[in-house]
Amino acid sequence: MQHIKRGDYMTTMMIQYSVFMSPSNVGEIRAAQCDIENPKAVFNCGRSPRSLPSTAIVSRPPYRPSTSMSYQISRVNLPATYRIPNGLHVGKQIIIRGRVTWGTDVFAINLQQEENPTDGEIAFHFNPRPSASTCVRNSFAGDWMEEETDQPHFPFDDGMSFLLRIEVAEDGFRTYVHGKPYINFAHRLDYGNVHYLHLTTGVEYYDITFQERYTLPYRTEIPGSMNVGKAVRVRGAAQDNDGFSINFGCDCENNSTAFHFNPRPTEGVVIRNANLGGWGDEERDYEAEFPFTPMNYFDAMFVCTDDQYVVHVNDKYFTNFGHRCGVPDASHFHIQGNMDIKDVEYYEPLDDDFVKEIPCGLEKGDVVFFKGFMRPGGDTFSVNLMNGPSADDDIAFHFNPRVGEGALVMNCRMGDWGEEEREDLPSCFTNNEPFEIKVVTKSRKFKLYVNGKKVAKFDARGQVGDIKGINVRGDAFIYQAKLQRKMEKPVAIERIPGGFREGGWVVIQGIPKKGSGGFAVNLTCGDDDADDIAMHFNPRLEENCTIRNTCTGGDWQGEERDQPSFPFELKDTFEIAINAQPDKFVTFVNGQRYVEYAHRLPLDSVCHLKLTGDADFFEPEFF
Repeated sequence: MQHIKRGDYMTTMMIQYSVFMSPSNVGEIRAAQCDIENPKAVFNCGRSPRSLPSTAIVSRPPYRPSTSMSYQISRVNLPATYRIPNGLHVGKQIIIRGRVTWGTDVFAINLQQEENPTDGEIAFHFNPRPSASTCVRNSFAGDWMEEETDQPHFPFDDGMSFLLRIEVAEDGFRTYVHGKPYINFAHRLDYGNVHYLHLTTGVEYYDITFQERYTLPYRTEIPGSMNVGKAVRVRGAAQDNDGFSINFGCDCENNSTAFHFNPRPTEGVVIRNANLGGWGDEERDYEAEFPFTPMNYFDAMFVCTDDQYVVHVNDKYFTNFGHRCGVPDASHFHIQGNMDIKDVEYYEPLDDDFVKEIPCGLEKGDVVFFKGFMRPGGDTFSVNLMNGPSADDDIAFHFNPRVGEGALVMNCRMGDWGEEEREDLPSCFTNNEPFEIKVVTKSRKFKLYVNGKKVAKFDARGQVGDIKGINVRGDAFIYQAKLQRKMEKPVAIERIPGGFREGGWVVIQGIPKKGSGGFAVNLTCGDDDADDIAMHFNPRLEENCTIRNTCTGGDWQGEERDQPSFPFELKDTFEIAINAQPDKFVTFVNGQRYVEYAHRLPLDSVCHLKLTGDADFFEPEFF
């Protein structure tokens, strides 16, 4: 039996993560849920899990889905060990995107008990061996157990990109590659003892995401507490006029609250306050319109600055709230009330001069995402695509907003700086609003989007494949630097983990191809072409219309064509978000509510997502 040698492992302590976060100590990546209402909770306010025999196989209560929380590691220095936020439980998913390095004989992904790979148990050893075209699975508890090698195919050949999803089920670990079921591995050890993810060399990892779902009330520890520059993003919709509250608490039970944010639809007002030994004076005034009416989707960002929390809603400044206690006193995050939450994301700014390595180089069709906003009083920052892994290497593309000059400057530095190209500065940089920058890579140019709008293009002055790193620096909080690669097959079928359930979300991003007549997003009842389609969402660019329909038993039903507008354009990026509600699907395009579609088939019959047509699609996300 040939396993990766345990003695060859080394632990990497310094990481960047964007919870989307990036702390400096792997031991700090901890966000145990404060489940004070559930006596069966495995974790409670950050305390250790209940004591169990090390090899016990236990039955745990079902994990009820509602709220999705995501942690994403965007800088991976191999070999690496990461603490798994909240440990493992039924419904937890680990999503790993990467590419097998050319010449790799073997690599491994371990779900293990201890930080040091030579200590403790390994509940799941996932060991692809490109040299033998096989994937070995096993467990370790003092000795290696019996190997499993059966597989439907081998998706980890030299140079192949992959998206691996590991889902914790009651009976075992389920794996998916590019959205399709791959292999299952029955639990041999107690997965409650698993606290770490370990990665060996042999793969270029793009990012790693820990994703889980919670029920309301939502209560969790903020990893490392709040600090200047940290932010929390909440996306969802109020369910009724009773309202809800978002709280930055000083303790697990929320007995003390550093910042209480309380939208009240009945009054059309948002109350801000703090409870520090008693409620303080309420703050009610703000100039913006009330954005929290029932069933109205919102995207709220809470940013911690030196002297206050700054709140943005739907990419616009909403209000602020001055600190009434020490910033790090806010150690927990709570949401209460009737609210349908798409997800909660935690952000910590990347280090200045952060570099994300791309050893294999950029390719045509790659999209690089950056999320952040200007620091208070900030004047300029830059995003750089580097011809190497160091911040000192040549710069193939320099993207440089300059607030004082009101200009977006683009350039390159191949030894010396070239000739500048300038465009008007998008308003989000001058108004201190959240921004999302997309750099779309073409064979000989870059196309630039800011908050979904095309702002410029820049002709490449070198070979795109020579770009080996992504760098950010300057007067901005940058929370995420992510490389996204288009799906390779013209027809993509993805299994929806756990099926499409009430409150669930599916998010699809893509770019219509040149000359595209249209494309389709299908929510299907299986992975076969003959299976029913619960919702056929079909933007037709030649008609400027999105068709919606259902297909049962091979027969199409009546089309729906009404729409408020047509938000899709040739060669422009799009993001489609689909929310499953009890009686209908609600769609959003580029963050704006679009059309609804009443269920014609039972929601619980929807289990796959199928993407077809003249568009480049990127890996979908499921919440």
